[in-house]
Amino acid sequence: MSPPKLSLRDLDVVIPFRQSSEERRENLHAVLAHLALTYSDYRVWLMEADVTPKFDWALAADMNVRHIFVPHGGRFPKAALCNMGARLSRSPVICFHDADSLANPSLMSYCVGAMLDHDKSDALCAYGTVINVSGKLKQSFIEDPSYAIFSELKMEDLPVDAQILYMSANGGIVFFHRGAYVRVGGYNEQLEGWGGEDDELFSRATRLGLAWHSFPGWPLIHLHHGSASRNEAIAEIQGSENVLAANAAATMPIDELDAMAMRLSASFVAPTFPRGTP
Repeated sequence: MSPPKLSLRDLDVVIPFRQSSEERRENLHAVLAHLALTYSDYRVWLMEADVTPKFDWALAADMNVRHIFVPHGGRFPKAALCNMGARLSRSPVICFHDADSLANPSLMSYCVGAMLDHDKSDALCAYGTVINVSGKLKQSFIEDPSYAIFSELKMEDLPVDAQILYMSANGGIVFFHRGAYVRVGGYNEQLEGWGGEDDELFSRATRLGLAWHSFPGWPLIHLHHGSASRNEAIAEIQGSENVLAANAAATMPIDELDAMAMRLSASFVAPTFPRGTP
């Protein structure tokens, strides 16, 4: 008998996505299957950006999923997709959830309760360390998308198909109070492509006073994709616009950062029109 599903209390889950490879398609559908198997009372806003839509409803017949397609042929616009998902969402707490990531279900449930019932955190990362899983371990999860296969992983004695990807990170799966997210301007939509956008938001948000917490000792599971090493990918983006923006958010005068947040947050305010405007 399957364990009872954990209620996420009408949570909106925003997943930015581009199917740039078969592995990414496989990862997304495994994550969606895991969410459907594990939780109840949530909505997924699957925000796909590409030249043409590639999301396959036949593989994800799930009434929790709302698929939004945004025509876009340039670099992956994660920031814009997250902000659009935030505008569409209805819950007071928003979860930004990568299409290749999984958090411990007990911690996911705890984060929802902590955000809805208490006011100690404006943002929560539902993990500390990030573990990349591949090979037979990943394939076993794809065949049976229960978190149980990862529950016994120990960071000091990982199997061959699991390696530490990051000792700490700012993205992956993050919960935000909607008001706090809007107040600091959300993701910076000028940043496209991989890398730096999470660091930029983290620096801007924490310097502007948001209480942002994570859970050391609780791993985030990252489903492997691509053959290049993560160190090589990080090296390639050094000096990029995204990294420079993240560094600027960490060092610019606070009054400039506050003005920047006000400019970014303006995109979340619905326009008003004079009476009688068609």
